[in-house]
Amino acid sequence: MRAARLHEFGQSPTVDDVDIPVRETGQSLLKVEAAALGHLDISVASGTFDIKPTLPHIGGTNAAAIVVESDSIAVGTRVLVRGGGIGLFKNGCWAEFIVVPDTALTLVDPRLSPSVAATFGLPTSTGYVAVNDVAQVKPGERVIVSGASGSVGSMAAQFALLAGASEVIGVIPRADQIGLLPTGVRPVVGRGEELAATLGQEPIANVLVDTLGGDVVSQLIPRVFPGGRAALIGYTLGGSLTLDLPNWLLSDVKILPVNMMRQNARTAELIPGIVERLVAGELTLATQEFPLEDIATALRLMQDGMLTGRAVVVP
Repeated sequence: MRAARLHEFGQSPTVDDVDIPVRETGQSLLKVEAAALGHLDISVASGTFDIKPTLPHIGGTNAAAIVVESDSIAVGTRVLVRGGGIGLFKNGCWAEFIVVPDTALTLVDPRLSPSVAATFGLPTSTGYVAVNDVAQVKPGERVIVSGASGSVGSMAAQFALLAGASEVIGVIPRADQIGLLPTGVRPVVGRGEELAATLGQEPIANVLVDTLGGDVVSQLIPRVFPGGRAALIGYTLGGSLTLDLPNWLLSDVKILPVNMMRQNARTAELIPGIVERLVAGELTLATQEFPLEDIATALRLMQDGMLTGRAVVVP
């Protein structure tokens, strides 16, 4: 079979021919329909993350797949692969076939396409948790979402609107991303000093949900009203944050981490309701498919913020 394997940290994976894995008791053999690409995969591949798999390593933490062999699930059943260390310290989903513990499998609603099924879990659950559990957005509040054109940011913006936000401001680095914003989100374009000049010097929102980090989040935290909340999710534009401590302490803005690696039980609880909203069209999730052979290109485009949807590879 073909699998995208990481041979050296900090390098792109390569597609190799390898043996189809053999399952053991308590495991299932699956044929992958679509495997997600995420920033967690990039972090693992960098070699600077605290989780360092043994090389060569097959990446990919999420996939939609069909059961080929199993003791507990009927052959032909579509399942979602998530958890159990898959793609982290165990070989992951960027392959034609995978063997995973049955505990890492959940049934997938057949009304979802393979690409949506493979990708919706992380961005939708992250967006929900950030808005409702961490930031606790209330009806009538104004919310800023940075990176609102991306998969997680788009979901956060949509959940903020569903939570009753009076306005959702979508901050995006480039003007060509305006068309990717969810309906009802007001676009603001820029980063760094340009963003600061566009927003002005005064606070404008009760809540910030940041998916970008870097020189965007440092400009947005001061735009939160005193006593407000900032839920931080991502760091695609930079992994460091410098604060003017005296003014931050004066503003009393809570800076709250969104750590989805500790939210497996909450994610499982949320998924059925999220699926119903996706099927009903209350939530929308764009996807962009790549052949497995183009995984290095897909990862590069994701790092550069040039995707037009949640990236998946199709073996």
